Amino acid sequence: MTLPISILDLCSYLGLGAVGAAVLNMLIGMLISLRYSPLQRWPRRRINLFALHQWTAYITIALTLAHPVVLVWVDKPRFRLYDILWPINSPLQPWINLAGAAALYLLVLVLVSSLLRTRIGRPIWRRLHYLVFPAAIMLLVHGVLTDPELKDGHPDLLDGGKVFLEGASIMIVATTIVRYRLRRKGLRPSRTVILAKPESP
Repeated sequence: MTLPISILDLCSYLGLGAVGAAVLNMLIGMLISLRYSPLQRWPRRRINLFALHQWTAYITIALTLAHPVVLVWVDKPRFRLYDILWPINSPLQPWINLAGAAALYLLVLVLVSSLLRTRIGRPIWRRLHYLVFPAAIMLLVHGVLTDPELKDGHPDLLDGGKVFLEGASIMIVATTIVRYRLRRKGLRPSRTVILAKPESP
């Protein structure tokens, strides 16, 4: 049976999907941290941002796990399961692959800490949740610098997939700066205070 796409193409698509889901998850998380209300602001509908944040996290983890696993079926270069779990000795670009693996492990740690938030306490959970930022950096570094063809380790940075990842990197940096600047004010809707006119004597 012949697959409609190659294993390397499938690996690339899974990786791009993982980055897209991760970026979406981070954007939703930032909106939640800024107290954004989709009911009081755009799109003025009741949307459960917490549920969206949770499901995009699950999708991110699933795609990030599936992305390297399919490499086991690549004939050349040959990847062992050990090379996927701890790619320090992987056949090509070991340090770039290690960045991707580290991003996956950090994302799993953040997800597990979120599931155990009531047990470990909010302060610890909050500190662990900030690990999404170094995880995102390593995920994007891995995505941009890795060679999708597994040939010489020199990716084409103007390839469509790379341009998508580069755009995602710019978006994450820009939204992180905005998030930092709004850290105290947030995105709560402004309230107009109407003072009663004093009665004349």
